[in-house]
Amino acid sequence: MKRAILAVPVLLTLGACGYRAPMYKTVITEDPSRYTSIHEDYRELAALMTSDTGMPPTDSNTLCIIPDQRQKWEMLKGDLESAGESVYIDHYIFRQDSSGTILTDILRDKRAKGADVRIIVDKAAHNKEDKVKLESLNRDSIDTRFFYKPSWLQDFIWPSKAPHRDHRKIVLIDGQTGYIGGRNIQDKYFLSWRDADLRINGPAVNDLGAVYMENQQRVAPELPPVKVTPESARRAVSDTVKGANQFRGKTVQIVPESPWDKHLPIRNCFEWAINHARKYFYFYNPYTPPPASTIKALKAAAARGVDVRWIVPANNDVIPAKWMGESLYKELLKAGVRIFEWQGNVLHTKEFISDDQILAIGSANMDNMSFFLDLEVEAIVYDSEMAADARELYLEETRTRCLEITLDEVRRWNIFRRLRNNLSRLAVGSIT
Repeated sequence: MKRAILAVPVLLTLGACGYRAPMYKTVITEDPSRYTSIHEDYRELAALMTSDTGMPPTDSNTLCIIPDQRQKWEMLKGDLESAGESVYIDHYIFRQDSSGTILTDILRDKRAKGADVRIIVDKAAHNKEDKVKLESLNRDSIDTRFFYKPSWLQDFIWPSKAPHRDHRKIVLIDGQTGYIGGRNIQDKYFLSWRDADLRINGPAVNDLGAVYMENQQRVAPELPPVKVTPESARRAVSDTVKGANQFRGKTVQIVPESPWDKHLPIRNCFEWAINHARKYFYFYNPYTPPPASTIKALKAAAARGVDVRWIVPANNDVIPAKWMGESLYKELLKAGVRIFEWQGNVLHTKEFISDDQILAIGSANMDNMSFFLDLEVEAIVYDSEMAADARELYLEETRTRCLEITLDEVRRWNIFRRLRNNLSRLAVGSIT
């Protein structure tokens, strides 16, 4: 009961999150046939994303998917310790707990040795103590900026800033190595939570640098450009990480989105992939609800015989998100979507895989906040080898880490649970 009472302000806040800039239908201005390194069935997606963002896919990248939390810690820490020229971090959360303090000390050392170190974090995601510690980095000549925090009443009346969050997770090292994914810099993400990140060496790192610059222009337009260039991005394409499963010569497209976009590139990406899936569409998604159009696409895909599966956390760190997710179960199960609840530790992964041809990893949840209100960034990998590898891990996790939810089970839920779930979803609403 206490949890339910505490959740009311959260639901009311989410319910007020309906503002975004005017939306425009995407017109594909690119010729899909130019993307010869991509399977012909997915060239239209590449053209669509290029039209939306101005960032075409790049070839010859070295990629490493990181589902294991300890491996991400060791890789990120090792790369930061090896940095010489520059480190740029744009992260939703950079908590000053044990892991954050260790990484901060590394950044101080790098700055003292002459490296250009810059940090952007979301102001609303940090408590007062963290903000004080992060601000103190400026005394060490580490440029640290906060993405603004909304004023509750003012922004809901005049929503030019509204409840927008900088939800991206980007790390750039020496203009050569980039990280993108779902993990924040905080102990729990490196100790227990299941998440996914992508480590990139190659031309796509330059695109991540452009995404970083886009946000730097908002929070610190007076700063010079970051030291990330097409030349620096290609310098480490032959990089080798001991013990890591690296894939070389891969095509990847960086897809950024902000609340001020006239288009919705990340939602367009998700819905295009769902609508064009022929064999399967598998996704991890911890937070809900998706827009009505995305729900419709998932149901239509299952209806035409596509194997649609969703892994969702049984233990969600945001309780109302658990309730809203459950409010979708019945209609999705009836449509033929299979739902698996992740058991044990918290699932925070944002990833989809389709037809052994593409996979997407990034910061965006399949929900209204990510699609409409937050700053997000995704990486679309156009590669059959990596997609098949991710599919095998997905299927293994459905067998070993999940419990499948059945329609009969949902129908046995008591009236109070159904009412709670539906009220939660009603409070947020579906943005179409």
